[in-house]
Amino acid sequence: MMPTTMTDHPIIHLARQFADRLQNYAEVQRFRLAEQQVNQSETVHDLIDAIKKKQKEWVHAKHYKKMEHLKRLEQELDQLQQDLDNLPIVREYQQAQVDVNELLQTIQQVVADTVSKKIHVETGGEVLSGCGHGGPCGCKSS
Repeated sequence: MMPTTMTDHPIIHLARQFADRLQNYAEVQRFRLAEQQVNQSETVHDLIDAIKKKQKEWVHAKHYKKMEHLKRLEQELDQLQQDLDNLPIVREYQQAQVDVNELLQTIQQVVADTVSKKIHVETGGEVLSGCGHGGPCGCKSS
């Protein structure tokens, strides 16, 4: 019997199982820990609050065309953002995020490459043209 919706499809069930298993990999666990540390950091929250406050001041200064104040606020915002970005837990979080994204992109590419060996599926790059049958359009099937 065929599934009634795509979410009922057996391959979706396998994908969910695979996603659950991914949670046990070091890259994902490192990301979750770094995310938790960032979320619990008072220093991070204080800097984010200060950035938001300065951004509101910046919008107000821009609206009222207070150019000198605007320049000073931009410098202060740059410094606050730099302070945030230079926190070790923020750098760890950002690196862990990059690592997890690379893992997920690699998994996606492996799936796309494996499927495209069996059937023609666009995976990026040059777009194929023609019907693939060698008919009136002049293309040749591969």
